[in-house]
Amino acid sequence: MYAFLSDLHRRPEPFSTYSTDILWTDAHLAQEMLAHHLSQDTPLASRTLNVIEMTVEWIEKTVGISGRRLCDLGCGPGLYATRFAERGAYVKGIDFSANSIAYAEAHAKLPQSSRGTVTYRVANYLTDPLPGEQDVVTLIYCDYCPLSPAQRALLLAKIRQMLAPAGRFVLDVVSDAGFANVKNNSRFGRRYMNGFWSAEDYFAFHHTFRYDADRLALDRFTIVEQDRTWEVFNWLQYFTPETLAAELRAAGFKVLETAPGFDKLQDTFVVVATPKEGERLQSC
Repeated sequence: MYAFLSDLHRRPEPFSTYSTDILWTDAHLAQEMLAHHLSQDTPLASRTLNVIEMTVEWIEKTVGISGRRLCDLGCGPGLYATRFAERGAYVKGIDFSANSIAYAEAHAKLPQSSRGTVTYRVANYLTDPLPGEQDVVTLIYCDYCPLSPAQRALLLAKIRQMLAPAGRFVLDVVSDAGFANVKNNSRFGRRYMNGFWSAEDYFAFHHTFRYDADRLALDRFTIVEQDRTWEVFNWLQYFTPETLAAELRAAGFKVLETAPGFDKLQDTFVVVATPKEGERLQSC
C-alpha cells in the first residue's frame, strides 16, 4: 500500500501516458461526458450555448462559412457543427466517441431554411483518414491542448493535407495566463465527482501536477473499484500567441488572426491560420 500511495504522489514525465480517449469510449464515462457536454450548468465538457453561438458567429464573420466545405474535428454531439450547417456550410463532423456521434446524428435535422448540410463520422483524427479539400477546418474547445508535442505535429500535418488552397484552420487554446491558477494538489473521495467515474462503488485519488518549465498541467485520476484499479491522465498545455504561432509556422501555417476567447470562465484565445503558399504536404 505504501508503494502504491507513493507512486500516486510521484510526478510523471510530461505526456508519458495518454488516456484521454477513455473519457469518450468507456460506456459509463461516455454517457457522463455527453450529459456534461449538453449541460448548461458545468463547463466540464463543453461551453454554454450562448458562448457557442458567439463563437460560431465570430467564425462566420471572420472566415466566412456559407457555401463552404467545413470539417469540425472533435465535433462531439454536434453543438457547433449543426450551427455551422444552419449558416450554410457543408459540414463533416468527426469524433471518436460513438456515443456523441449517435446523439449528433439523432439531432441533425436542420431548419428548412438552412442552406447547408451536416454529416457525421466516428473516427480518431490522430489515426484515421480525414476528408480533403476542406475550405475550413475547426478544432474547438481547446482539443489541441491535451495532445503531446508529437501528437500536435502529426495533427497539424494532417490538417494541412485536409485544407484546400487558401483554406482556413480555426482553433482555440488555453492561454498561458491561466497557468497561474494551476496548483499542485491532491484530493481523495468515495464516489468522487458524484459517481462520474463508475456506476459501481469506487474510491478516487485526484492529483494535480504543475510543470513550470513546460507550461503544462496534469490532472491524474486513479480510480479504485472492487475488481480493478485504473487511471486517467488529463494533460493540458498552456500557450501564448507566440508559442502557438511558432508551432503553426513549423507545420507550414501562417497565422492570420488572433483574438480573445469568448469563454469568461477560462483564459483562452482563438487563432485563424492558413497554409503557407507552396508548402502543401504529401498525404499523411
